[in-house]
Amino acid sequence: MRFESEKLSGSEDTSGAEKPPGAEKPQRVKRSVAVLIRSDRQVLTLRRPDDDDELPGVWGLPAGSYRGGETQSELVRRIGDEKLGVTLEGGQILASGRQDRASYVLEMDLVEARMMQTPSRGEWKWDDPEVLKPGRHAGSLCCDLALGLPV
Repeated sequence: MRFESEKLSGSEDTSGAEKPPGAEKPQRVKRSVAVLIRSDRQVLTLRRPDDDDELPGVWGLPAGSYRGGETQSELVRRIGDEKLGVTLEGGQILASGRQDRASYVLEMDLVEARMMQTPSRGEWKWDDPEVLKPGRHAGSLCCDLALGLPV
């Protein structure tokens, strides 16, 4: 996986030969939002399921990908409902990043959010942001973005 500062093209061709137009299939772009919910010096973290295709069992932030013409506010509310069983109110974008994945390019905004209730879904916990470090090392873009914020 490659993070934001690297090129987003597929494999690098160092032969110097020109490629015919359309020779490289453009990668699909997946646009997503991760939410950062804070309480004092802790953040709300969510454990990915053990059968997750990309980051099984990793602690990260609640996140989701856009569907159709969904707005950021609608996506933040859907993340709250589907991942946590709560009402979320989104705030400002704290950070943004891009990452090459095996079959797509992930573009993500990290959005500050406010939670209205106690979660009733998912395996979640309040913890020090340091708990996101293993997720960052496993390739989680949301963990990387959150750990890059000032304390």
